[in-house]
Amino acid sequence: MHTELRFWKSVEELRADSQAPAGSGRDCFAGQRAQTGPPPTATRRDFLTLAGFSVAAAAISVCSRGRVQKAIPFANQPEELTPGVANWYATTCGGCTSGCSLLVKTRDGRPIKVEGNSESSLFGTGTCAVGQATVLSLYDDARLKGPVWHGQPTSWAEIDARIEERLAAAMAGHKRVALLTRTVSGPATRKLIREWSSRPGVEHVTYDPMSCSALREATRASFGVDAIPHYRFAVANVIVGIEADFLGTWLSPVEFTHDYTSRRRPESGTLMSRHIQFESGVSLTGSNADIRAAIAPSQQGLVALGLLRRIARKHGATGVPDSSEASLDRRALDAAAEDLWRNRGQSLVVSGAHDVPTQMLVHATNALLGNIGRTIDVDHPSLQKQGDDGAVMRLVEDMSRGNLDVLIVYGVNPAYDYPQADRFIAAMERVPLTVSFADRLDETAARAHAVCPDHHFLEAWGDAEPVTSFYSLAQPTIAPLFDTRAAQESLLKWLGHSPDFYAYLRGFWHETLYPKQDRYATFDDFWDHSLHDGVFVLPPRTVSEHQFVGDWSEAATSVVREHAEVAAEESPDHYEVHLYETVGLRDGAHANNPWLQELPDPVTKVTWGNYAAIAPTVASRLGIDSGDVVAIEKGPIRVEVPVHVQPGQSANTISLAVGYGRTRVGRVGQGVGENVYPLAHVIAGTRRYFRTGVKMTRTGRLEPLAATQTHHSMEGRTIVKQTTLAAFVESPASRHEKQPELPTLWAERPSGEHRWGMAVDLSACTGCSACVTACQAENNVPVVGRDEVRRGREMHWIRIDRYYTGSEDNPDTVVQPMMCQHCNNAPCEPVCPVLATVHSSDGLNQQVYNRCVGTRYCENNCPYKVRRFNWFEYARNDRFDFNMNSPLGTMVLNPDVTVRSRGVMEKCSLCVQRIQAGKLEAERDGRPVADGDIKTACQQACPADAIVFGDLADPNSRVTRLSRSQRRYGVLEELGTRPGVTYLTKVKNV
Repeated sequence: MHTELRFWKSVEELRADSQAPAGSGRDCFAGQRAQTGPPPTATRRDFLTLAGFSVAAAAISVCSRGRVQKAIPFANQPEELTPGVANWYATTCGGCTSGCSLLVKTRDGRPIKVEGNSESSLFGTGTCAVGQATVLSLYDDARLKGPVWHGQPTSWAEIDARIEERLAAAMAGHKRVALLTRTVSGPATRKLIREWSSRPGVEHVTYDPMSCSALREATRASFGVDAIPHYRFAVANVIVGIEADFLGTWLSPVEFTHDYTSRRRPESGTLMSRHIQFESGVSLTGSNADIRAAIAPSQQGLVALGLLRRIARKHGATGVPDSSEASLDRRALDAAAEDLWRNRGQSLVVSGAHDVPTQMLVHATNALLGNIGRTIDVDHPSLQKQGDDGAVMRLVEDMSRGNLDVLIVYGVNPAYDYPQADRFIAAMERVPLTVSFADRLDETAARAHAVCPDHHFLEAWGDAEPVTSFYSLAQPTIAPLFDTRAAQESLLKWLGHSPDFYAYLRGFWHETLYPKQDRYATFDDFWDHSLHDGVFVLPPRTVSEHQFVGDWSEAATSVVREHAEVAAEESPDHYEVHLYETVGLRDGAHANNPWLQELPDPVTKVTWGNYAAIAPTVASRLGIDSGDVVAIEKGPIRVEVPVHVQPGQSANTISLAVGYGRTRVGRVGQGVGENVYPLAHVIAGTRRYFRTGVKMTRTGRLEPLAATQTHHSMEGRTIVKQTTLAAFVESPASRHEKQPELPTLWAERPSGEHRWGMAVDLSACTGCSACVTACQAENNVPVVGRDEVRRGREMHWIRIDRYYTGSEDNPDTVVQPMMCQHCNNAPCEPVCPVLATVHSSDGLNQQVYNRCVGTRYCENNCPYKVRRFNWFEYARNDRFDFNMNSPLGTMVLNPDVTVRSRGVMEKCSLCVQRIQAGKLEAERDGRPVADGDIKTACQQACPADAIVFGDLADPNSRVTRLSRSQRRYGVLEELGTRPGVTYLTKVKNV
């Protein structure tokens, strides 16, 4: 399956002068040195100085005495805990509103790793980057250590007395009390809130920073269901997305990725799905689409209307008004409509538009296609986004008028992420009593009278119902680290009940769920099994007929009218701003998590801050390069951010990531990036995450971006491969290009019982980067910070390389996980003077840390550039004040993996500690290691099942079968390295 496509990683590379001197940019140390100009000419004095220093440093390190550490045994060892042996607990993720089912690994009583729960039919075994990083948030120094009253620490008894007194007075005086919460997916907590709301004068308002309120309202108007539909990507032959990043951040990305990629393997035996995406910026979802069309944010409604008109015409329906499509890609619309019509009942149109008329047009299109009840389930709707924009706006107005006596804030931070945060803060100051359940003094809690810090979800009991009839439980995996209290127990106490949420939770499941099952005879059996499995699913309901009852004519007229108003204001020097979430930081709640701050964006590869993504044509017209700081202005709102020139970006559209610019979050996230939430606005009670008529001007300042992959390129070699489905099906003879076995000077290595290897399917990999954070958590990979990333010194053992092909205005994107290839003829091994890098009998390229003296010869000789050098002591170093510099933060470290010191080289070990554990467990059971017994951290985290690890010596193992696939190839195998990692060519259905 040979391809002649030309791949490039940046606009600068694509435009590079063909007359550039040979060898420029190929410095073997380019990945470690700041790009500040050409290096000085080396002299004999420099060589002798460095050589002398290296020898002296090696001698000193050998002679120095290590730090004394003492292991203190248990005085009374818990019965369920064996030192050195992991325990696993099923729970539910609290990282976002998706409510994914998790398994939590604890060692010696402390959680150190999370994995997906295989018992969950909804989410599978995958996780996302945020879910993987939540375990580090547990050990955040910025968390409050106890309750706070007017900024001063206090006791729970005192703060309860003050709050109960004020609540009693408010109730007696018939005054209003508001409970402002995040989306609450737990049915037991929802019942508790209903008990609160049933009291006179008490109101419950749900707030989501990135709202889906328009989708919920449109569903109510279209089908009479006050909820968000549940989407079934696994049964859709054709998927059309309109500004919906469903693989990255929209609604339930882990579930959607699991379903979506199950239809993206050409040899799976099922029809490979086709995906067409219309969007402004280049999202994770758009970069995986078969066809991607760039649109302006204000054109989302026009795209939905264009699709509806074409489908209605084929259906024979009338009444859809005409609109101008001059600014749209009509060919993409025609192709999308044709594919959708051919796959009626097995197609799906989704939209992330925060606009009720646009969402109604999308619902009407799906109804005409017969998708309701098939790919779209409104009988078992999603409960993952329940925010009500109109209710939040009315609450702020009531607070401003002084009509609210008590405000209780649970799980939200509107003083930071509400579009009119200044107005909310001013209104909050008029409320006599404000209470926050925040775990830190964030922007909202710092202005509250009382702060009653909630547990971290890994310390608390709870449950979830992310999709109707799909339940999961959450249980504590560690005793509370601080003097915190579950928010539910605070609500119970102030309600006059016993503050025991565990008993309340059991009571709810006993009364509500236990009678609906017939498998277990007693409630204790039902509870114990549900707690063990972590999930419980009710039998599916009977699918009912849901007819579209909305007025699409009125919705279409509204879309046409609004676009005409936008078009009338168009000007060459005005732009549209598009606000979006990144896969790492999402809405900003986890801004103090260093793993997420340092996670490269899957598309732009930028870390540590947000930026203005602009199209190459705009950058050329204005003479702007990546790193130039620009001012984005709309009326009185002004933010200054550096520019990132993004291929594929919609012309005259600026994409800005929310979640940055926190002012009160903790030392890691404080002041990183700019807060762009003020650029969102409210129209007709609905929040909009784009603005028109925005000005962009240069400030003259330069702020280099902390981007990765600036120092890796393909150099004209075939590193990623891509083909089309038609070419794959029609040319079976060219599917598998077998590389000839190259001669070698090395003797054949003695082989052991196993030969470990890996296979990566590029058609399945979306680039979500969950594997990057999972590897960081499993292998104690340090965080180095923005300045070191700018120097190219990131330490991630696995990276997601991103390449483009095609034009800079509309390129195709291919992503490739790249880790140590564990070559059988590894170029790093013969150059190491101290035998620190060696080959094991079971096919692993091993790094012996206590031998390494840091010559870096191995890094220089590695063609894959996957080896990492510890330039500094990243642990217990004030210069790197992240989790490894905190006694609390180091509790997340995996005791099975050494924390590397300065001057030591490190790289992917294929999770050798997991390999050893799997072999020992099989030996203990008296059986051979079975295929699938051992999973690497990256494999286990992948929601797409794109990474497969196993024994290549087993001819029946899954990794062996994939290594013989018709799509297989080895990266740089023409060099004779004989890599142990196999890649499968990416196939696009175009």
